[in-house]
Amino acid sequence: MTSYLPYDIQSLLPRGGPSVASLPAHGAPAPSLPGVRFSRPTCVAFVRHCGCPFAEAEVRSLRDVAQARDDVDIVIITHSEQDVAQEWFKSVGGDDFPQSRVTLLADSTRELYAAWGLGALPLTGLFSWAMVGELRALASQGIKNRRTGAGSWRWQNSGGFVVDAAGKVRWHKVATHAGDTVDYAAALKDAGV
Repeated sequence: MTSYLPYDIQSLLPRGGPSVASLPAHGAPAPSLPGVRFSRPTCVAFVRHCGCPFAEAEVRSLRDVAQARDDVDIVIITHSEQDVAQEWFKSVGGDDFPQSRVTLLADSTRELYAAWGLGALPLTGLFSWAMVGELRALASQGIKNRRTGAGSWRWQNSGGFVVDAAGKVRWHKVATHAGDTVDYAAALKDAGV
């Protein structure tokens, strides 16, 4: 198909995808995630593509939460192939997480994103002045675009959730544009967990 194109170009091409479910309501049971049991407060981060500076910024935010709060688990979902996800995660500080409390899931089909109510960004969400401003702010912190990983799709939207120990969604945010990231420490506070 398009395998001869570099991943950076492939990631911009149109793709079909799964039907997107409704966003889980506050207090509703969290949709399931492979290998994840919600037995403690959990930050669930559906990040942008591997190589995206906004995804890296969210990983750093989650690392700070994991280091500050030993009562919180972290789940990071990216839409790439598993080996790409693991390599990328390690390159953006994955080794700095308490390993028993972080789960990295690769969702190359984007079915998990869809099950949690996260679909594609509109054109104005992927290319906007707000996104450019956030990109510049991250560049000033040394966070810049990396090579896009295989299976990544730039149009996929991101979002974050806080799930309590009973498996109920207590807080969520869907990005309004590519650079709209989640402050997970603030999210936990807002969720009251």
